[in-house]
Amino acid sequence: MTTRLEEYPNRIREIRKQRGMTQKELAQAMGMSAVNIGHLELERRDPSLSNLRALAKIFGIPTASLLSVRDNPHG
Repeated sequence: MTTRLEEYPNRIREIRKQRGMTQKELAQAMGMSAVNIGHLELERRDPSLSNLRALAKIFGIPTASLLSVRDNPHG
């Protein structure tokens, strides 16, 4: 069984793609490199709380949504 924190890389990638953003575009909005976004999506690096908040703000969702596993990931 996957825990909530193990799901965040998939959620970041999934939401980024739903918003029609490339890693480079998300990185620019975050003020970081696309390599760093790739590391987050591949779970090579854990996001800081401030990065989670920034991602949520860019995506227009609650921060908890980045960590949530839901039956319908598109909702």
